[in-house]
Amino acid sequence: MNQGMICCIRKDIKECLRTGKVVLFAGMVLGIGVMIMGFTLIFSDIPEELWAQLPGFNIESLEELVSTMYPKMVRESVGIFSYYIGFFFSMVVILVIHGMLPKEEKSGKWILPMEQGYSRIDFLMGKCVVYGSLAGGMVLIGYLLYYMIACGCMEQNMTFGNALVCGIVHGLNLFFIVAYTFLFSLLWKNPVVSAVSMIATIILVPDMTAYFSIGKILPTHLLRFVYDSSSAYGELVVPMLLNITFLVLLWFLVAWKKEQ
Repeated sequence: MNQGMICCIRKDIKECLRTGKVVLFAGMVLGIGVMIMGFTLIFSDIPEELWAQLPGFNIESLEELVSTMYPKMVRESVGIFSYYIGFFFSMVVILVIHGMLPKEEKSGKWILPMEQGYSRIDFLMGKCVVYGSLAGGMVLIGYLLYYMIACGCMEQNMTFGNALVCGIVHGLNLFFIVAYTFLFSLLWKNPVVSAVSMIATIILVPDMTAYFSIGKILPTHLLRFVYDSSSAYGELVVPMLLNITFLVLLWFLVAWKKEQ
């Protein structure tokens, strides 16, 4: 890592603090965790209260619905938390960052630094490292905090080791999502295309490919892995390698395009 990249990383860290991105990302993770935990603790008692107030009322279907949506078991509950993170948190992150690099480039903010020896790749690296680490770190911390709180008020059926692996994987998911968004925003003329394609991918592909065996080797299986709170760690190898490979290829493609 050259001096230019290090300076860009420092600049982006200050930018995250100054513009409130740290507060936004932390608030999103906290809000999602409080919402899921609150709904689980509140709605899980509704069937029992109905049974007490309405003797003879058939509540089996209602109990099944509530237990499916908001299970009071640790593994299933953190899986739902992971899904909401993958859906809502990822969407907010993508919408916040997708236009950053094109906007900086078009507004002329890169002209003076490039005359001083900086390159476009330095700016790209700074954004990917800082925002990817910020989003991924917030998710990892939020995941482990949610797991520990859930262990205190739900049926324990998930080990801490399993939770740690899933938390790390989900943190990497957000890092990959951020990196892909930045790379595509410079690859395509309209950064909105980058945002729309990434949102569509993380929302649709994991659920669609879950019904096919090939889905387990696609990069998006890392999302499915944490949604299911899986412990089949062997399934992580191929999707992780594919994500890294695609990022490297995209990186060289963007670098080549920007040098033209």
